[in-house]
Amino acid sequence: MNTVTRQGPARALGPDVTHRSKEAPTVMTPDHRLFTPRAGRQDGFTLIELLVTIVILGVLAAIVVFSVKGIGDKGRENAVAADAATLRTAEESYCAKYGRYGTIDDLKDGGLLTGEPVYNMVAVGDENKCGRGEKSSFTLYATSPMEGAAGEIRTGRNPVDLAVDEKADRVYVVASDSNDVTVIDGRTDTPIGSPINLSGAVSNPTRIAVDTGTGQVYVGGTDGIAIIDTAHGNRVTHVDFPAPVSALAVSPENGDAYVAGGSSGSSAVAYITAGGSSATPIPLPVAGLVGAANGTDFSFDTTRHAVYLAKNNVGTGESDAAAIGLFAISTKTHEARLAWKFRTKSACGSTYGGNFLEALSVRGSTVVDPNRNLVYLLAKRCVPDGTTSTGAKTVATTIAVNPTDGSSTAIDDPVGMTYVPLTAAYTSAAGSVYVYSRGGTHCGGNGGRISQIVGTKPMRQAPVCAISSATGNLTHKMAVLKNLNRIFVAQPYGADGAAVAPGGLGVADGTTLLTQSALGTPRQFGSLAVNNKTAKVYAIDPTDKTVAVFRTGSA
Repeated sequence: MNTVTRQGPARALGPDVTHRSKEAPTVMTPDHRLFTPRAGRQDGFTLIELLVTIVILGVLAAIVVFSVKGIGDKGRENAVAADAATLRTAEESYCAKYGRYGTIDDLKDGGLLTGEPVYNMVAVGDENKCGRGEKSSFTLYATSPMEGAAGEIRTGRNPVDLAVDEKADRVYVVASDSNDVTVIDGRTDTPIGSPINLSGAVSNPTRIAVDTGTGQVYVGGTDGIAIIDTAHGNRVTHVDFPAPVSALAVSPENGDAYVAGGSSGSSAVAYITAGGSSATPIPLPVAGLVGAANGTDFSFDTTRHAVYLAKNNVGTGESDAAAIGLFAISTKTHEARLAWKFRTKSACGSTYGGNFLEALSVRGSTVVDPNRNLVYLLAKRCVPDGTTSTGAKTVATTIAVNPTDGSSTAIDDPVGMTYVPLTAAYTSAAGSVYVYSRGGTHCGGNGGRISQIVGTKPMRQAPVCAISSATGNLTHKMAVLKNLNRIFVAQPYGADGAAVAPGGLGVADGTTLLTQSALGTPRQFGSLAVNNKTAKVYAIDPTDKTVAVFRTGSA
């Protein structure tokens, strides 16, 4: 029930035997042969004998095959176990020395590993301390390749975003044109009942999030938020919000839902308590939220009880409003502060005069490394350049910010403006931040790249194609499957009328940044979501109005 309330066989085989009396041997001539049961036919097997022989050979072959396969499986099993034992020993040794567990790079730097693990991956807890528990321990995951799409799941018209409830193993897909939410059973990957109608609660929904604790699903649109109470007949409740919703997320710390919307000059942020049905505004010290087109999103640091949002500049100059920066919101008091700011210039030129960020260059995708107390912003930076007449040039940059003391480190792209950072993600499996940037001449000019950053140190890079232009949530066009430490990017298909960019999902290993063949080509996906417990990736195809499912295969 979807109700809407509005509030703000076989013969015996044997030898041929001829019983003869004792007499002189018979002389055989070509025209005089002994008559035996075989005399009337050519030498050979009967059809039944052939069938029996084939069956016996088949059984023997199967025994051999399964025995060999068993040896192979057992060998792999032993290799996985030995690899895991090595990693556990290395982790405990590292912990005894440093008081925390380490990533693969940490273990190699500490001389505890001589190379990359082959059969397992390591994920350290968010707090990365010695001990037990999700936040303090480490977890080993056996590696496995990914399989292609397993069937298509129909959705509403123009599906734009999706959210996964790992606890209930459900996927929720919001469609803006049909104004509804499709519920998918993650065990069978089939829809559950009819879509949930949101009419009367929200219009043009484009964002969705789910609280795994309460089962409440939040949907943001142009005129507020709809809350779907999955525990009570999918009852739908309207919640007032003063601006079109551009960001929506649920805190993994306390289940509060955070919502943001508006533009740089007119920003609105609010929170909805877990299980609640009203939004409480969060006043910002200055305006300047990043717009939806640049991927507004929240990031959470459960260790320090904080929520972060990127701040765009409103004008240029020295004022707080004119700065690009970082909003920090306390999950305890829900108070917002400007944790960091950077001066801006409309363009880099002869009046360079120091460090500036290019105005309106910041992206709304922020990402947290809780172990290092760093928050990462994506933007463009003005830097000195003696080879130009203006004395300055613009480079793409990822800025690592310490929100506690306000210090920052700019990690400039070595290629400069050939690449432009668009979105980012963090995974404790490698203790790394992955930044997706658009650029490069590969993929028919629709190039892109994934860069790995550990702390403030740039590491490896992997080529992928540009991000798909299909309708969807920009911040959800890249996803990380933590259990397998793999990064997925929704890619475009074709370029300049030629099928150069393959479409589908670009896939890279999070430790080595080695890539595999694209999945789901040539389709273009708009938004991605992962279930880390089942190791599945869900991808919206807005053209076909379906969701494709990618899962791990056996190695």
